[in-house]
Amino acid sequence: MVYRATNDIKKDIKDGYMSSIGYAESNDGIHFKRHQQPLIIADQDYESGLGCEDARVIKINDTYFLYYTAVQGYGISKKVRIALATSKNFVTWTKHGIIGPSTRSKAATLFPQKINDRYVLFYTWMADTPLSSIMQVQYNSIDEVVHPSKNLMADSIDHYEDTVVFRPPVNVFRGAEVGAPPIKTKDGWLFVYCNANVSDHKEWTISAALLDLEDPRKILAHTKEPILKPETELEVTGVVNNVTFPSGAVIVNDELYVYYGSGDQGCCLATCKVEELLASMTKRTL
Repeated sequence: MVYRATNDIKKDIKDGYMSSIGYAESNDGIHFKRHQQPLIIADQDYESGLGCEDARVIKINDTYFLYYTAVQGYGISKKVRIALATSKNFVTWTKHGIIGPSTRSKAATLFPQKINDRYVLFYTWMADTPLSSIMQVQYNSIDEVVHPSKNLMADSIDHYEDTVVFRPPVNVFRGAEVGAPPIKTKDGWLFVYCNANVSDHKEWTISAALLDLEDPRKILAHTKEPILKPETELEVTGVVNNVTFPSGAVIVNDELYVYYGSGDQGCCLATCKVEELLASMTKRTL
C-alpha cells in the first residue's frame, strides 16, 4: 500500500502540515505494517509547500507508474498539480516532474493495460471546485506517458466536450474526482471514484461506475446513491470534515476491497461482493 502521510496537522503553520507518500505491506490486505521511511518525499521545488499527496500506482510491463498530487506553496497562491514517479523495483524511484496541466489538477491514474493500442489516463481537473471534472488523456507510447507534451494536457481541456468523462452537475459545491485505478472485469472497467458533492454541505462520498472496455468515456452503469459516505466519528470530524475518499481498490476472490481516506487523517477499508455491487448499478441512458 502507498498512502498519504503527514508530519503533523498544523495546517496554518509553515511546514506544520507536510505530506509524503508512505509505504506499508500486508499479507491479507487488511493488516498492514508501516515502513519507517516514506517512499516519496517532497524534495523538489514543485512540491515545496504542502508536499506530495494522494498516490495511485499502476504497473505496466516491468514498470510501476506512481501518480501523485504535488502542492507548491501555501494558501490561495498554492499550485496543485499532477506529478509522476516511476520504478522498476518499488524501492528506487525516479521523479519526472509535473505531467499535468498548469491549472489546478490532481488525482491521476493510468488504466492497467492498453485500450485500442493506446495508454489511457484519467485525471481530475479543477479539483475541489464546482467545475471539478474527471478528464481523459490518451498516449501513443510509454515514452509519451513519461514525457508528455504540455500541449497534450492543454488540448484535453481546450477540447473539453471530447475528453470529459464525468462532468459536474449545476449548482454543486464540487464535481466528481478520480478515485481508485480502474479494475477490468468481464462486464467493463469497474471504476470507484469520488462523486459530485450534491448535498447541502461539503462532503466527499464514494460511488462506483462501469465503463465500456473499448471506450472508457462511455459509462455503462453507475450506482444511483453513494456506496460509502461519512458516517463514523473519524470520517465526519477530522483534519478535513466529512471525508470518505477512495484511492485504491482491488478484487479479492469475489469481494471488492476499497481503500479510502477518512477525514484526511486515516486509512480505512470497506468491502462488498462484486456481483452485488454490479447488480445494484443503474444502467446509463444515453
